[in-house]
Amino acid sequence: GVKLSECEKDEIAEITAIAQEAFLTQLFGMGFFHADPHPGNILKLNEPTPEGYTVALIDCGLMANVDKADQDHMISAVIHLANKDYASLVDDFIRLKILPTDCDRAAIIPLMDKALSPYVKGGGAKKYEEELKRMYGMEDSVSSQVGGFQAMTQDALTVLNDIPFSIP
Repeated sequence: GVKLSECEKDEIAEITAIAQEAFLTQLFGMGFFHADPHPGNILKLNEPTPEGYTVALIDCGLMANVDKADQDHMISAVIHLANKDYASLVDDFIRLKILPTDCDRAAIIPLMDKALSPYVKGGGAKKYEEELKRMYGMEDSVSSQVGGFQAMTQDALTVLNDIPFSIP
């Protein structure tokens, strides 16, 4: 097969949709996930398999199991994220042990809103970058970019220093 990173733009869009479904099926249907899903680990097969599959996932050296309760909490988190319900997303993160039960919700919710709302708008990485630049006033001069970068760095430091999150 051909690595996704070596495919044409129109093929990438088609393969990405198939790979997304495969990863979500693994995670939410089978309870495990491939933890290294970069374009070099996704192949467009030269010929479909006898079952009709056209994409293969390779390099399964880094995988993990997810129990049913955590799968349910993750699905809940995705729904809350899509609805920008950050208060409920904090609850999901507590259930997933990403945040401690005694976390400062009043500090976390506005930071989630600021960090995640541009992402939820959609449009991919470029649109996210554009929205962040707009939010932090980094669209015009070099001095505005420096000031915006300082503000973004301060927000990141606030998250890292003040919010005791962990990835279990």
